[in-house]
Amino acid sequence: MNDIQIPYVRMEQIKKFILELPKETSTIDELFAKFGRSNVINALPALTLLQLIEYNKKEKKVFLTERGRKFRTALITEKYKKAREIMKNIVDEIELFIFVRGLLERKGFLTIEEIGKEIAFKYDKTWRNPATYRAYGSACASILSFVGYGVYEKGVLRKDRISFEKERKLPSPYLSLNKMIKILKEIGNDEADLHILSKRLSTHEKRLGAELSVCVELGIIERIVPGKFILTKKGEKLIDPLNVHRIREIWKEILLESRYIKIVRLLFNREFDFKELGDILQHHFGGKWKEKTTIDTFTKKFLNWLKDADIIEEKEGGKYGLVEIKLPKEQVNKSFSSGFARGDYYCIGKYVGIVSSSTNFNEINKTVSDLINICKQDNALADVTELLEQHLKLFKEMKLSDGRVFLPDINLLEKRLGLGDKK
Repeated sequence: MNDIQIPYVRMEQIKKFILELPKETSTIDELFAKFGRSNVINALPALTLLQLIEYNKKEKKVFLTERGRKFRTALITEKYKKAREIMKNIVDEIELFIFVRGLLERKGFLTIEEIGKEIAFKYDKTWRNPATYRAYGSACASILSFVGYGVYEKGVLRKDRISFEKERKLPSPYLSLNKMIKILKEIGNDEADLHILSKRLSTHEKRLGAELSVCVELGIIERIVPGKFILTKKGEKLIDPLNVHRIREIWKEILLESRYIKIVRLLFNREFDFKELGDILQHHFGGKWKEKTTIDTFTKKFLNWLKDADIIEEKEGGKYGLVEIKLPKEQVNKSFSSGFARGDYYCIGKYVGIVSSSTNFNEINKTVSDLINICKQDNALADVTELLEQHLKLFKEMKLSDGRVFLPDINLLEKRLGLGDKK
């Protein structure tokens, strides 16, 4: 099996090659002149494996295939969803990618070095340099991620897109529900470009980019490529004229099914005033909020989110409290049937927030160790404890700069404790 073609270049290089191909039929010398000899030699195995080109060694010519032409057309016309569909149909036929997908399905995540070593073992490759494992692993991971089989970032391919979306730091609440609806209506049924949206909405691009990130986090739009967005089913539902009398109900579902429920959970069974809510938000959204006006602005936005969802009520003395929220309240009450004290739940919530957002190696290391010690109190969490310990070892060995490797374990922990997001 030594003659099997294994991609060495990543998806971005593949797209660049196809887009910049001088013509549909080119000599190898023309490609050397265009891209450089080593770049062409490295790219050819991936391009032929993915059936985008055919290489006639005798004539020393490269031909764009029918699939290659369709893929190129989709890229040129910026129909990125179509480009992914074309590539996915190809990837689904290739044994190499089926093999790596099987590994990913069983393990949940794979480092690029793991992928390279597994490929080398299966296909009897004698690569010696760890950098070679990582190069081949990175190429395969980027291709699988492009077509939707997992998500690849910073040397790790993860199994499901939800966990990847969750591994991003929560965006600050930049915009109101009314602004979200305005954005969704402007996007409509088409792919929307950031630059065009910025002009239509009279919003500076940087500001609009931050607002769109919140919409992506809430699951009401999807970022298909940088700067390009489409509506999701949730987004369509929110602006459907037939749902005009259910907007608050739909918004409540969207908010409580998003990662922002992590903040909502911290407000259960307590009264809080505007400043206390601001302190909680400042801590969990990170350290960028320095000015009081910034803190107050974001606190007001988030408070209005809760009001628009009809899940908050005003108390005496300028205090607020959450109303009874059936599903989350039931989940939290169930969780207290374990051997944990309420203080442990507070700590778990705090630790989860740190692991999800911190980029400090020492802080993550200590926090996960503390989380493991809490989990050890409950024998029912033995598997969660074991996973956390395994990933902590990997975290230390790879000297990772964030806590994404622990996110599948955290999701499992939350589900076991009855704190998982509604699916």
